[in-house]
Amino acid sequence: MEINFEKLMATKHMLDWFSEEPFEQITATVERMFNKQAPNTKLLHFEVTSEPQWVTGGKKTDDDKVILVRSGVAFTFDFTLKNDTDTYDMNAVFTWIGANLDSNPSTKMWVDLDGTLEEFGENGLLTERIYALD
Repeated sequence: MEINFEKLMATKHMLDWFSEEPFEQITATVERMFNKQAPNTKLLHFEVTSEPQWVTGGKKTDDDKVILVRSGVAFTFDFTLKNDTDTYDMNAVFTWIGANLDSNPSTKMWVDLDGTLEEFGENGLLTERIYALD
């Protein structure tokens, strides 16, 4: 499989809030999402095509520090899927959010086919999505 996460490298430490192996989890999740629709679907190519957009939220402690409690990232990517009969070249926005990062973390991912960061990024649904998960 061809994989290119170069555009996420500067913020990989932030992806570590969601998973110990974030890149592997991203590609496995994308493949699994499409496998549910068509068994034997394989992810052949995955390339991040935009800089990530992040939204974070915190809460103040008694000593005026801020603790991170929720975060979300959105980025565009191109990918290729192959099933038993066809190969599909597609693009999408990948969104990954985490909530309760200070106590009982939970995460959720979305793949919005043919989406844009204007729709799903920091000025779009990303903020709404990080506050919808608790």
